[in-house]
Amino acid sequence: MTLRGQLAIISIPVIAFMLMPVMVVLGIAFGESANFEFPPSSLSLRWFYSFMETAGFSDSLFYVSLPLGIASAAAATAIGTLAAIAAVRFRFVSNRLLELLFLTPLIYPQILMGVGLFLLYARLNITPSLLTLGGAHVLIGCPYVVRTVIAGLVGIDPKLEEAARNLGASPVKAFWLATFPLLRSSILSGAIFAFIVSFSDINLALFLSIVNTVTLPVQIMSQMRFVSDPTIAAAAALQIVVISALLVIVNRLIGLVRP
Repeated sequence: MTLRGQLAIISIPVIAFMLMPVMVVLGIAFGESANFEFPPSSLSLRWFYSFMETAGFSDSLFYVSLPLGIASAAAATAIGTLAAIAAVRFRFVSNRLLELLFLTPLIYPQILMGVGLFLLYARLNITPSLLTLGGAHVLIGCPYVVRTVIAGLVGIDPKLEEAARNLGASPVKAFWLATFPLLRSSILSGAIFAFIVSFSDINLALFLSIVNTVTLPVQIMSQMRFVSDPTIAAAAALQIVVISALLVIVNRLIGLVRP
């Protein structure tokens, strides 16, 4: 048996085990039964209609999680892109330190960051709001943008910008015309990763959410404690679909999976 066949024998059961919870959630969400039946005896969109009709779920998705994810991803993309450019293009003594500083949120558990930010806001007498939660999501989204943009910048020859400047372009215009078109897919990929991190976060939101800023993951968790309803599965299925679609887009942009 070839090495590829041996790897397939090992990886297929692992992948199947990883996908099993997702398949169970999707099966319950698209099922007709109210008893968390899997596999479903019949298919229905009943629980998705229930999701849309339940104010707690629909409000947390359309008025909190989606706007928060888009705004925090945009801010993280702007900050992370500038930090990546500074770390790669400008040779400071501490440029490596700058990169490590922006990657720090990846090192510490997010539950500890949630506690730390909660205590910091309390110490500074800052009232929790959608803005403070967005700031926390920018913090955890920046590392993904920084790493993605740095990876894209490293593969772009700086001589392209030098050639543009020799032809009379200013430094900013040279970057915009020569480097940015090649870096666009990396920036967009970083933005998508930042959105996914914000959209799926529960650790920070548990500590920094208030009544009118409850995100969809927090709403799902709170409903699971008190309600036995497959609408919860429908909410989770919507998250799975959104995140899966974004990962497909990232794969098309930067090729995470090679043939």
